[in-house]
Amino acid sequence: MPLSYIKKSFILIAVLMGLALFAWRLFSTPPGAPPSGIADGPAAASCPVREPPLSFPVVGISQDWWESAGTIYYGIPARILFRLGNDPFNRPEALAKDAWNEFDRIGNIFNPFDPCSDLSIFNKTKRPGRITVSPDIIKILTASRQLWLESNGFFDPTAWRIKQLWMDAEKKQLLPKDIDIIAALASTGFDKIDMNDPSGLTVAKTEPEITLDFGGIVKGYAVDRVRGILEEAGVTAGLVQLGGEISAFGDNDGNPWRIGIQHPTIMNQIYGIVSHHGHIRISTSGNYRQALHIENQTFYHIFNPKTGYPVTDEILGVTTADFSGRVSSAVIDGAATAITVMGFSPGMAFAQQLGIEAMILYKTADGSIGAHYTPGFLEYYQR
Repeated sequence: MPLSYIKKSFILIAVLMGLALFAWRLFSTPPGAPPSGIADGPAAASCPVREPPLSFPVVGISQDWWESAGTIYYGIPARILFRLGNDPFNRPEALAKDAWNEFDRIGNIFNPFDPCSDLSIFNKTKRPGRITVSPDIIKILTASRQLWLESNGFFDPTAWRIKQLWMDAEKKQLLPKDIDIIAALASTGFDKIDMNDPSGLTVAKTEPEITLDFGGIVKGYAVDRVRGILEEAGVTAGLVQLGGEISAFGDNDGNPWRIGIQHPTIMNQIYGIVSHHGHIRISTSGNYRQALHIENQTFYHIFNPKTGYPVTDEILGVTTADFSGRVSSAVIDGAATAITVMGFSPGMAFAQQLGIEAMILYKTADGSIGAHYTPGFLEYYQR
């Protein structure tokens, strides 16, 4: 879907609500170089040559504003918008390149479908003892563990085997057997990851078959990282988007940032708009995209880590937001995933517990769309 803006209002569509399953474009390490941050693993020579780094043109859209946009990670729209002054030493092209390189670097670490990514090598490691991992994996594990604790286990990045089981079931067109679901659940649970290392460099598996998938949080983490690059370069106002994850900051020429939320059932249509002067971090997670079709039945692609089954079709989409500038996009992203699994009342309570705002769109008995909001969400929302 093309990403367009309207000057002075910057209306954006939080697209691709159903991308909780983080489908990356396949990148890998070059021959002869070990995967970054991993102390052991398969020989690097078995990895294909890495594709060229991400790169998209930079366009000046006004005297001070610059934009670069493209499609990355198997079709996720991404966009970088930032304001630079008239200083001749400002290099918008170099800054955009740094931002795209960071998206690329994170893809190389966290792609669960790339056999040579740091994450895949960790997942394949069965030996006892501590495993050295990259600082990025430590950071996202730390954030994930906190969300796992606060959500009472409804957010759980160790549910990768459950996802694999259902994806394989779709390929075979055979529903998973109860015994297979029980086996997948036995290899699920963040309590099976030991992070008790004072050095902060290693983790251990207390269950050898435990595997990780950060699809419910890593897009937000990537947005945080790229926004950090912009701010470190002196950018005082800008916006970073990766699919349904958007982070906007600073003065939008005196106008509010206006972010459109994708309609849950009608493509290319905005359901509502969030508007705010200053910081906005927003995440939209949805069920209706990327459905699984098995034996003439439709299942959503977001899974309950406690039951091993897909979530129900009642919730169509969840939008979480922070307007204070205190909560990271990674947490906003993970919270949207957790709320989708938790449901209405627990989900609303969880959002308020985190100090964020949320909107849940759901299917009513007559087939129309209903909505639940945290009280603060309505201060910034309009239809």
